[in-house]
Amino acid sequence: MTNATIRNTHPPAIELKGIRKSFVLSEGRNARTVMALDGIDLAINQHEFVTIIGPSGCGKTTLLRVMASLILPDAGDVLVDGAPVSEPGTKRAMVFQTFGLFPWKTVIDNVTFPLMVRKLPAAKAREIAMEHLVRVGLEKFVDAHPHQLSGGMQQRVGLSRALATGADVLLMDEPFGAIDAQTREFMQEELMRIWQEEQKTVIFITHDLDEAVMLADRVLLMSRGPGRVREIIDVDLPRPRTDYDVRVRKNFTETRSHLWNLLRNDLVEQRAEETT
Repeated sequence: MTNATIRNTHPPAIELKGIRKSFVLSEGRNARTVMALDGIDLAINQHEFVTIIGPSGCGKTTLLRVMASLILPDAGDVLVDGAPVSEPGTKRAMVFQTFGLFPWKTVIDNVTFPLMVRKLPAAKAREIAMEHLVRVGLEKFVDAHPHQLSGGMQQRVGLSRALATGADVLLMDEPFGAIDAQTREFMQEELMRIWQEEQKTVIFITHDLDEAVMLADRVLLMSRGPGRVREIIDVDLPRPRTDYDVRVRKNFTETRSHLWNLLRNDLVEQRAEETT
């Protein structure tokens, strides 16, 4: 069965309807309400790879945390496989920019942790963890601690932990933002390979335009705060994208240029407002 058939016969992996979220910021004796998300409607298809990009402060991370039910919206609904949700669940897993590893635990213990929380037998949890550590090439480092690993290796541990949960949806908050450029390209290729093999749904926040276009089936561009969906752009590039240089394709350069022009206009408008 093709991905197109799956998308037509199943509800969206994640659907947002009328999402609004605000925060109260304290400033000395004063407080003000800041609207982070204002009327987000969005459907992410099964097995789709969607990247999210937008100006700083546009609510990208807030949006991802609402999808994960780590924070609840003030209004609107979050649906997973067509069912409303209001708390974290096993179908969704977060991968954070800061790796989120326990420094006192070994690699294997970090990956087995969410499985042990779910009361899996220790032997089964270790078996699942090892399977995913092998997939990312860390089977020789199972007894190491995070401080003994490079940034890229730590991120692979975080990715392994998310995959080991068996979650259908990976919610990734700038996961490659804290690693060097060469390791970042390697991790992009690893993620695309794993996504294609395991048929996950991935929602991926990034500030990197090249990364946003290279990885995605669709790029969601958010407006500057309060966060709204400004545009959703289809990326027409054949997969697997690790088989050729994506950056030399006309569709890549045109999509990147379109996104940059929109982002640059937002930045110019923001600076103009700040100086008036």
